[in-house]
Amino acid sequence: MKRCIQVSAAARLHFGLTRLSQRTGPSYGGLGLMVDRPRAVVEVRPAVRWRVAEGGDARCLAVCRRAYDFWGRHGEIDAIDVRVIERLPLHRGLGAGTQVSLATVAAVRALLEMSPVSAEQLAVVAGRGARSAVGAHGFERGGLIWETGRLPGDRLGSLAERAALPDEWRAVLIVPQREEGLSGPAETAAFDRLPPPLPVISERLVELAEQAILPAAKSGDFDVFASAIYEYGRLSGGLFAPVQGGEYASPLIARRVAILRGAGIAGAGQSSWGPTVYAFAPNQRFADELVSDLRSESAFSGCDMTVVCSENRPATIRSTARLASKQ
Repeated sequence: MKRCIQVSAAARLHFGLTRLSQRTGPSYGGLGLMVDRPRAVVEVRPAVRWRVAEGGDARCLAVCRRAYDFWGRHGEIDAIDVRVIERLPLHRGLGAGTQVSLATVAAVRALLEMSPVSAEQLAVVAGRGARSAVGAHGFERGGLIWETGRLPGDRLGSLAERAALPDEWRAVLIVPQREEGLSGPAETAAFDRLPPPLPVISERLVELAEQAILPAAKSGDFDVFASAIYEYGRLSGGLFAPVQGGEYASPLIARRVAILRGAGIAGAGQSSWGPTVYAFAPNQRFADELVSDLRSESAFSGCDMTVVCSENRPATIRSTARLASKQ
């Protein structure tokens, strides 16, 4: 019998960065939330040779090999077979690349029968977290993540605070089927073009996170939370106006947020580069009614709409036994 490791990681919403790269002081930092759906589920098991098997992923295999080589403790394992069982939609602002990579690295470490390591080491081995650390800390902790950026020489932004959202709160994820956010070289080029933000903007973002959003999440004050989340996302989006053309990544995304706000949804915004838009609701019934109402709005045609809740738990690692198979 050979062991099989399966890791399930939550999607994440990113409400925005606090600042950009700085020569002195912390760079980046930001606020985000892990949500229970959709999920990235990665499975690894021993193999006799490295290859992209049916259901495999070449990028995951490269991450898998990097983790295998990094720790250098192979025992009787000559190679590893990696499969993505459940996928997050790519380039939709849900953290797909980070969560799949972290899940792969964590699965390899468990397969090698090594003890768990920190989010920082997982991110370093996976090659993630160069700017935002929300996904890495969310993978390890779950919940609402507030990270204050990384100082020169740091490998990952520092986790300042983590909170669990109330169980009854919901968010509607509005995910366009045919739109994509920036990623890869285009994203890097966009960051290179951005001017440094005014300090007063970054100061206000910190104030919103630490004095409104996190306290409201802990006390269960939905109205304060929702209003502050909208303001945080709008201000952070303004940092990217030189490349987005405004506070949101496209006029259509801006229109969707405006429609939600006009319908009385205080906590609406764009996740990361988009195109996913989120809308917070105080309970399941409210969220279901919102989805029903939005289906008649032309701005939301071609969008998948899912009601989710905060994933307040870390990624899960499960070990099962499987019959050895010839690879």
